[in-house]
Amino acid sequence: MRLKEYLTDRSGALLLNAACMFGLSIFLYLIGNGIGEIAITILCWLTILFFYFLPDYRYRKKYYDELVSLADTLDKKYLTGEIAKMPVSKEGGIYFRIMKKAMKSMADEVSQAQRENEEYRDFIEKWIHEIKVPITGAKLICENHKTDQSRKILTQVEQIETDVERVLYYARMGSVEKDYMIKETQLHAAVQNVLARNKQLLISNRVLVNTEQVHACVYTDQKWIEFIINQVIINCIKYRKEDSLQIDIMANQAPQGVSLTIRDNGMGIKESEQKRIFEKGFTGSNGRVNRNSTGIGMYLSRELCKKLGIEISVESVLGEYTAVTLFFPKGDYLQRQ
Repeated sequence: MRLKEYLTDRSGALLLNAACMFGLSIFLYLIGNGIGEIAITILCWLTILFFYFLPDYRYRKKYYDELVSLADTLDKKYLTGEIAKMPVSKEGGIYFRIMKKAMKSMADEVSQAQRENEEYRDFIEKWIHEIKVPITGAKLICENHKTDQSRKILTQVEQIETDVERVLYYARMGSVEKDYMIKETQLHAAVQNVLARNKQLLISNRVLVNTEQVHACVYTDQKWIEFIINQVIINCIKYRKEDSLQIDIMANQAPQGVSLTIRDNGMGIKESEQKRIFEKGFTGSNGRVNRNSTGIGMYLSRELCKKLGIEISVESVLGEYTAVTLFFPKGDYLQRQ
């Protein structure tokens, strides 16, 4: 609490005292008192005011500064009322009790929302695990009875599986740190797993994939990085041009880490939209052409990259290419090895 704020808050009392001092000075002058006596009287009045307001200001400044500092240090701001001290003043006590009631109500609302969110996430995860059973069954049936129709069905099943997986990862977004394990991961193996998962989709869209330069090893969670790579490749297919699509996947070693670049010769992205592709729900002009766009895939990819400590960036030229780069920084521990 600054002095200016305190004086502004007490401006009414200060103006009243100033008016009373002025009136008293006029009265004393009219009844024959000299300027010296009047000045001494006003000085005594000002001294009393000073020693009245100074302790009050120091107390309030200390109290409110501690309250602000306490609120800043708490992750859950709505618990401030449970920890803060009760103010000495009666007026402050009334506000404090109101604040505690409001904070308690907020804490109850937050707890209720957290319980409902947990229950909803548990339901989604259970449903996803259950739906994977018929999806796997449908894939096995199509694999064992290969016809033109079964291949088309298998392509659709692969897309359903991708969408279901996206829902699972979105539901787990708030607790992703509980579900990943960092270990040595071969990028080539991760890329091949993603390509195998989308085999029919790649074949039906006549996609040429070049993975000759993906021989690099990083420390990350393979399951999560495969999900990110899968989202990028799905976008490559989704935003392809009418001619044949080629995807080049390359890994490059650097002193600071390893970069994995996935580049296509698709529609490209407008320069004005490139900074927004990681926003939740943003589809851009390409998304208006492809109505299946949701704007969730790249948002999830960026959020997972943040959790894993990976940098993700996009470079694109409209009508020519789009390149998504994942950079895996080398930690201090790995540098010492």
